[in-house]
Amino acid sequence: MQGKKVNEYLLLSIPLDMLEEAGISEESVIQMSAAGGKILIEAVSRDDAEDFVCDGDCESCPCSEYCEESEVN
Repeated sequence: MQGKKVNEYLLLSIPLDMLEEAGISEESVIQMSAAGGKILIEAVSRDDAEDFVCDGDCESCPCSEYCEESEVN
């Protein structure tokens, strides 16, 4: 597998008070985008969660409380 890049990530620390000010909690579903030299991290609203792709793992799913097909409720 030399020379093959799989998934590359960088772990960034974000101050908790900044997340709270932005309305993002540990249970929040977030989306990220990058443009113009900036990275935008935002909470996904309940209405926006309709585009979420289900992988069938209801127990670990952050959308399980909103999902009508969830086996967790």
